[in-house]
Amino acid sequence: MSTLETLHQEALKQYEINNIDKVLEIYQQILAMNPFDEVALGCIMDIYLERGDKLNYYLTRADLNVGQNKLEFAINDVKKALELDQENTNVRMRLAVTYKAVNKNLKAIDEFLKVLEYNHKEISAYFELIDLYMKENSIESAIDIANRGLEAFPDDENLSNALAQLYFRNNDPQNALKVVRDEFLKAKILLQDNRNDEAKEILDKYNTTNTPLNRKSDLHILKAQFAYNNAEYETALNEVEEYIKLNGPNPVSFQMKALIYEGLNDMFNAHLNWGFCKKTLGKSDEAIVEFENAYRINDKDKTVLIELYNLYMQNKERFVAIEYMQKVYDIDKDEQAKNILAEFYYSQGNFEKAEEFGKTNEKKQKSLQPEENYTGLIDKIMGFFSKNKD
Repeated sequence: MSTLETLHQEALKQYEINNIDKVLEIYQQILAMNPFDEVALGCIMDIYLERGDKLNYYLTRADLNVGQNKLEFAINDVKKALELDQENTNVRMRLAVTYKAVNKNLKAIDEFLKVLEYNHKEISAYFELIDLYMKENSIESAIDIANRGLEAFPDDENLSNALAQLYFRNNDPQNALKVVRDEFLKAKILLQDNRNDEAKEILDKYNTTNTPLNRKSDLHILKAQFAYNNAEYETALNEVEEYIKLNGPNPVSFQMKALIYEGLNDMFNAHLNWGFCKKTLGKSDEAIVEFENAYRINDKDKTVLIELYNLYMQNKERFVAIEYMQKVYDIDKDEQAKNILAEFYYSQGNFEKAEEFGKTNEKKQKSLQPEENYTGLIDKIMGFFSKNKD
């Protein structure tokens, strides 16, 4: 019997002897393990209703609706709870978080701001507002609320670094450097501001042995940028490869490699990596432009041709896509390309072309079948008349 089943049985026993406080305690234990346990939530609702505790009744019903993915109903329940206690910041936080969950960002912002009106020491509200303002592309508002947060919590490193990151994104390295606490972020800002010597002083403190595992990839990409800034392109490439070993290929690694190859004047690999960068960011049209630029430099690279085929197929431009697959086949008679070409031409009704790539015309084969059946039928008829004649 599982722990949850045991707890449910114990809650039932306590309920039978009317030990309601103990029942409530047990159901809270259950919710700690499974926050959306419907039996526990339903029983807790009944207890609060019997006790006339409407605020907790509505909050518990909101939890039940969240568990059933009825978020609009959950919002209404939290609003009813809030009507009972307007200054309850915990309830208002619940309302703000639920608004955020259904992408009602402006309403969420309004509620988080009200939370801070009642309690300017609610630190999570500052981080939530920073995130929401960035989602709404309002970086100035995000900077403003981060500054307010730092006034309330001047020693909080996370808020300091969040504000530094915002200044950095807003092309304001000077203010970013005034508040940044994280040394890797500081090095990143310095490198972007071409203050390489100052960044080097920080990076020289770290190596692969004294750097925490979760920061090693940061170290490699920062060293790559430092080497790139100093035109040490081969060193930069090596650092990016070390970064990829830890993080896998991603937009950051592709962008860095593209910039390095530009520095090396290797425009084929520069366009290739820009193409992968745009593709991983979901910008397929921009990726096509970059891969086509790479194709113009080297029209025999199968990686580029296959990427162009896939992207054009994704854009539902099948006839353009198949031209690139034909080019793949022309290079070395690639078997997979051959099969793709055969299926494409067959689907278009071009059976002659499909046969060139090994796809048999099934319709043509079937058309021969009745002729064989017809011959067999004639033989049977002739045999029948022969017997009758005898």
